[in-house]
Amino acid sequence: MLVGEAVSKLDHIAGVPLQPSVAAELNRIYLTKGAHATTQIEGNTLSEKQVRQRVDHELDLPPSQEYLGQEVDNVIKGYNLIIDDVLEKRSLHLTVERIQKFNEIVLEGLTDTEGQAGQIRTTSVVVGAHYRGAPAEDCAYLLDRLCHWLEDLRTETLGTIYEKPVAVLSAILAHLYVAWIHPFEDGNGRTARLVEFQLLVRSGAPTVAAHVLADHYNKTRSAYYRELRRTSEVTPHNVNAFIAYALQGLVDGLRQQIEEIQAQQLGVTWVNFVHAAFRDKHTPACARQRLLVLSLPVAESTPKASIRELTPQLALAYAGKQDKAVTRDVNALEAMGLLAKGKQGVVTTVRPRVNRLRAFMPLVAND
Repeated sequence: MLVGEAVSKLDHIAGVPLQPSVAAELNRIYLTKGAHATTQIEGNTLSEKQVRQRVDHELDLPPSQEYLGQEVDNVIKGYNLIIDDVLEKRSLHLTVERIQKFNEIVLEGLTDTEGQAGQIRTTSVVVGAHYRGAPAEDCAYLLDRLCHWLEDLRTETLGTIYEKPVAVLSAILAHLYVAWIHPFEDGNGRTARLVEFQLLVRSGAPTVAAHVLADHYNKTRSAYYRELRRTSEVTPHNVNAFIAYALQGLVDGLRQQIEEIQAQQLGVTWVNFVHAAFRDKHTPACARQRLLVLSLPVAESTPKASIRELTPQLALAYAGKQDKAVTRDVNALEAMGLLAKGKQGVVTTVRPRVNRLRAFMPLVAND
């Protein structure tokens, strides 16, 4: 059920048209979440707000903290490599060389790492004091077998109803197996999450949605480590619990994304609805009223006395006018059904009647 819902929601998000500015902002939001999550799991202490500033090239760090920014930059570089390959229609086949390239990227410019970036380790490692990584002499062979196994799964299901479900499961399994093998001295977790991101994107997942799993692992970090540990503690190594944990987080994150996209679409529809209501009204008062209702926050009530201060445009529109002008405009908008008045104690509040749009949506029973 979770696999089916995940695939359905990925298709849903992939098929939603958004305004360019909205799409760009969603991409920045979830690129930030992905970069923040995949580095914070490994101990990076930058906040999500700071990572967003780094994404926007607005965060300068003191020399003692620059390595934190470098870790974020490297992960973003890995994401962008995959996205550029999609845009340029280059192959997204999973190979040992590709996995090594990801490791090289995540460790680029970092001086406190162990081993050589992108090179398969030659020493034995213990992962988090819980289990020992694969013998160093077996790592290259195991990575090669992993890549062939996942590529064979894709080939066998290509063009069938199983293609997308298997692709989603393959992304989760690739993450798990890279963590198990632990082929590099450092950066294995970040490398595993880049591999997972690539396989999700290759399966048709929108890039915003492909960041959801990393964000889930970070938000539920104790459960993430617990499930990783459980898969390695008992023989035979049962992967079902880790898959179920990852799928539930993926579905929860996709549900949230769809809610955010629906809210964005509702906002666009509301703007169009308001403009249609003023189509044949061209007086200065009507222009001011339209500006007023479109400036009101959708999800909260606004004190009527604060209307002049909502935006610089409203302040300019009401400059030199008495409060009666605000009252007349509010009453006119209420009469048009675009605004509702209310009370918070003795304070008069106003709120846009966005719920009017519900009348144009499919009828749904709600107990």
